[in-house]
Amino acid sequence: MRKSLAVLLGLAAVIALVAATAQAGTKRAKAVNVTLAGWSSGPDEDTLLQQVVAKFNATHKSIHATFSVINGDYPTAMTARFAAHNPPDVFYVDSSVAPGWESQGVLQPLNSYIKKGKYDTSKFYPGLLKAFTKGKTVYGFPKDWSPLAMEISNAAIAKVGGKRPTTWAQLQALAQKMADQKAVPGGKPICLSADWARLLPFVLQNRGSLANIQSPAAAQAVNFYVGLVNKGLAQTPDKLGAGWCGEALGKQTAGIIFEGNWLLPYMKSTYPTVKYGVYPMVKQKTGGNLGFTVSYSMAKDSKNKAAAWTLLSWLTSKQGQKLWMSKGLALPSRTDVKAVGGRQAFLAAGPFSQGWGFPNFSTAYSIMNNDLSAVFTGSKSVSQMLADAASALKG
Repeated sequence: MRKSLAVLLGLAAVIALVAATAQAGTKRAKAVNVTLAGWSSGPDEDTLLQQVVAKFNATHKSIHATFSVINGDYPTAMTARFAAHNPPDVFYVDSSVAPGWESQGVLQPLNSYIKKGKYDTSKFYPGLLKAFTKGKTVYGFPKDWSPLAMEISNAAIAKVGGKRPTTWAQLQALAQKMADQKAVPGGKPICLSADWARLLPFVLQNRGSLANIQSPAAAQAVNFYVGLVNKGLAQTPDKLGAGWCGEALGKQTAGIIFEGNWLLPYMKSTYPTVKYGVYPMVKQKTGGNLGFTVSYSMAKDSKNKAAAWTLLSWLTSKQGQKLWMSKGLALPSRTDVKAVGGRQAFLAAGPFSQGWGFPNFSTAYSIMNNDLSAVFTGSKSVSQMLADAASALKG
């Protein structure tokens, strides 16, 4: 009887040990949760990103990523999360706010992860990666982007028998032909916004820069841009019965506009019968363009940095970005990933595009745009505007 009791006790101990081992194994196999957040750019993009995240989870069993949309004012919402030390592990960072968030110390430097993981950053367009780099410290990888291109109405250019312009002089000559031959009835040859996000590429094309915004090169570029309006060859969208230049092209009150990749789905859904061509931006002394780009970055306060790095680096890898590009909603930030067809005019800007953003962005951008509107109306001179811009950029 004692022997039977001993056997029973031994069996119980073995069962308990097996159960404990199984439980420990379950704990070890439990996936690390990683949070991913960004703003919504529409249901198509939200659905695609959920599919990309699902693919990541299916191929990374030790990590479970969840994506959530932050509605409303994204920078304000994120600032509150940074202050509470409870941000998402990985999140969108627009190039315009990147310098501020880098300086505030809320973004995790990625250099050590890049070195340890032997992550090849050379496949990113240099100007896009630079938008999320301070000195030699990398704070994020660009997930996608769009530069500006030049879109021209087929009807307007056909009426004057013109060719697509490649220089400022050719652009002005084509616009003059359109004006003379009334190729855009009830409108203007060119739509130009009172917006530095459209003016700055012209400054860069003339070898000007924000760092030396009061230079003769910058002034010459502004005078050319504003001069198109003063010569009657261009007008702002509000004067063309439109909310933005894409709408002016759709309504055929403008023959030439300068917009990004976002124009294509807009025209397809809103003005499907309007025919137009997409061409590279004009050049002057050099090519110059902006990269409207967003990074995936990691929070300095992330509690799961190893897993966050795995997610971030996979999303911006060749494999991850190929999935993200599959529906043509954006352009690849990597040179080894192909874009959906019809985007070559945009991709041509890759080698000479710089990230959209500058110091003291929100305040400076508001001042600069208000001044540009004043220059258009003649209530402020170009030299006054550039002096104000230089002051605003210093903060």
